[in-house]
Amino acid sequence: MIHVRTPAEIELFRHCGKVNARIHAELRGLLQPGMTTLELNNKAAELMDLLGVKSSIRIPESFPGDICISINEEVGHGVPGHYALRKGDIVKIDISVEYEGYHTDCAMTHIVGDGDFETQRLLDVTHQALQAGISAAKANQRCSDISYAICKMVEGNGYALIRHAFGHGIGNDLHESPPIANFGPGNRGPRLRPGMVIAIEPVVSAGTRYTLRKENGWTDATIDGSHGAHFEHTVLITDGEPEVLTQSTFLDSWNVHFTLRSGEFTFRAIMDADKPVLLWLAAHEMDSILMHAWGRKVSPQEIFDPDAKTIVLEHKTGNVAGFFVYSEVGDVLHLNTLVIDPKFQGIGIGKQVMERFEDLARKGNLKSTRLCVQTNNHRAMQFYKKLGYVICGTPYLNTLMMRKLL
Repeated sequence: MIHVRTPAEIELFRHCGKVNARIHAELRGLLQPGMTTLELNNKAAELMDLLGVKSSIRIPESFPGDICISINEEVGHGVPGHYALRKGDIVKIDISVEYEGYHTDCAMTHIVGDGDFETQRLLDVTHQALQAGISAAKANQRCSDISYAICKMVEGNGYALIRHAFGHGIGNDLHESPPIANFGPGNRGPRLRPGMVIAIEPVVSAGTRYTLRKENGWTDATIDGSHGAHFEHTVLITDGEPEVLTQSTFLDSWNVHFTLRSGEFTFRAIMDADKPVLLWLAAHEMDSILMHAWGRKVSPQEIFDPDAKTIVLEHKTGNVAGFFVYSEVGDVLHLNTLVIDPKFQGIGIGKQVMERFEDLARKGNLKSTRLCVQTNNHRAMQFYKKLGYVICGTPYLNTLMMRKLL
């Protein structure tokens, strides 16, 4: 049976999800060499007690821990113990909690210290796969549309999905119908309805998709020792965009630190496979600004305007670092949208993008470039002023137009 939840039930899910996200954020702050997985588990148990939730796995599932902590080649159900974290370890923390009879499930993958580019790319692609799955979780779509979006992102980037790891419905039990595979064709399985609550969770391997069960009887690990990553959110299906119940801005800026140089980036045309990632980036960076300025969120139609052109900025690892959308209006090149992934901000990438944008205008023999910025986006206004843009109008409420003569 697939449940459609009442407004009162949804409020309980929301509270449970916020607590889950907070525990994740607290644990991430503790990750450092020398910390044992048992110490992390005990901190999680302490927080659960303090915040009024219970572990969904220790008693109901007879799991020997309050949370799952999987290291490196372990891809699921890692048992907390005396293993001390080392610099460069990949740590998958999977937290399931219950509040007033309702469960949420959330997993995050972190690197202890700085990771190499291959490790960082594995995490990035897995996280992008989760976001692609969430973007497909809309009313009247089918469950396998989520599966297809995840699979396309993962296998399209050369990684393998751990196929016995499924997403699932969630509610009064941790695992409910429908099961949601991370692979397969779209347009299969039950339709998604507003009020359904599901957990979406790609589990990805840098090598083989085959695993073995360790002697503890719980933990799965890749048979070739290749590293794995795991991201998961509990999601509410709505009449519009899916609502991520375990979302946290602090949490989703997960522990990946890039050391980058501008020469490591290339500009390219948009591909269909980019769209879920670009839409997530736009929402992640712009929704709060637009809600404050205009009372609405990012619209896919404005990001993927058929009359505009989109250029994607890609790092040499294959990670999408950002994008910009522009259109020609008379003798002016107008910048519709510019978004840079937070992981790549602060190293001069925005300036590089704007130089590329202005070069496009010069090649088109246009006289100027222009853009609009919300009045509450102070960082963006200062950035554009440093590049020589000046305010030339107020076309919309809480919006300034800025222009630069070429």
